Amino acid sequence: MRLFGFGFIASMGAAGLAGFMFSEFRTDIFFGWLGPAAAGTGSTLFLLQAAKKGQRAVTKSIQNGFIIKMVYYGVYITAVFKLYGFEPVPFMCSFLGFFLVLHTLEAIIIKDLVN
Repeated sequence: MRLFGFGFIASMGAAGLAGFMFSEFRTDIFFGWLGPAAAGTGSTLFLLQAAKKGQRAVTKSIQNGFIIKMVYYGVYITAVFKLYGFEPVPFMCSFLGFFLVLHTLEAIIIKDLVN
């Protein structure tokens, strides 16, 4: 959890720095960060709880997490596009960057849990 905590704080700092540098897109960058940060935090917490139960619980947690995240991201992106008027390019760049970084970090944590 410590590794994910450092990654979460670093991503928060990167989002803050990007929001400072591109102040006209601050809200877009924040919403692009918020979705992957919430999903990554939730799934990492569930994985760590499953790791206490054993390898089968980790595998089941990964499977369930994948399905839940597919639904979550669909609902999240649809809600953001429908409820909030903004520039889609900064949002999607922010979302994609944080999605890739936080899920790569989650994959490293899973590798450590399995080994």
